[in-house]
Amino acid sequence: MVETAYQKEKVNNEVEWCQVYDLQLKEKIEKALLRHRVSYCILFEKPRLFSSDKREKYIFCVNSLQKEAADNALTDVGDVEEFKGKIVFLNRKVDKSYV
Repeated sequence: MVETAYQKEKVNNEVEWCQVYDLQLKEKIEKALLRHRVSYCILFEKPRLFSSDKREKYIFCVNSLQKEAADNALTDVGDVEEFKGKIVFLNRKVDKSYV
């Protein structure tokens, strides 16, 4: 029997793609990503205790190879100009590891 060889390094190709504050918009983006078969994860950040901004943040993380497909999926949600104040595009590498 042949054993499978695994690498000792963890590969993290996730990119923090966008940040949303509106719950309905979050659900629309989720459905669009599912329709376009883009894998994603959502990070929830609750407001800090003494923060002036009391809204919850929803950060969408996608694989860096699927970022273009995620951008195309966003066109299904509606006009990007319409969501100008509701979506913040981050496009930064995830520096945390989630186990």
